[in-house]
Amino acid sequence: MNIRVLTLSGFYLLLPLALWTFSISDAFALQRGNVVIDGRVTIRVEVARTAREQARGLGGRASLPRGEGMLFPFDAIERRTFWMKGMLIPLDIVWIQKEKIVAIDANIPPPQTHETPAVVRHVADLVLEVPAGFTREMNIGVGQTVRVTVEGGGR
Repeated sequence: MNIRVLTLSGFYLLLPLALWTFSISDAFALQRGNVVIDGRVTIRVEVARTAREQARGLGGRASLPRGEGMLFPFDAIERRTFWMKGMLIPLDIVWIQKEKIVAIDANIPPPQTHETPAVVRHVADLVLEVPAGFTREMNIGVGQTVRVTVEGGGR
């Protein structure tokens, strides 16, 4: 009987800790949204707003499903630099200014061991990372319009 009481007591003591841990991880989850390109291609995105989120980006992820990506919004149109440090998968990087695609760097490979990561630069106020080959597969190109909706508002 005492073991059962101790087991139940332990369960009830640990349950709040477990629930608190899950709530904290949700608090650090990236905001989600959709990017619609040319009125025909919808991409489900995670939005990296803070410097920390942007520095981490998609680094360390072993996969990125088709139709998903990461969006990096900026307050101004400026020259942006992205590099593939910590990347495990190849990407297409879409550079956007004033809701129009201005450049695409396609099939940027992840660095091999002891290799300097690729660095790409363009002027943009939005940058979208999607799986390598996705822009070609979906016929996404320079000049196409981009519409962004973010859960909870904002861009």
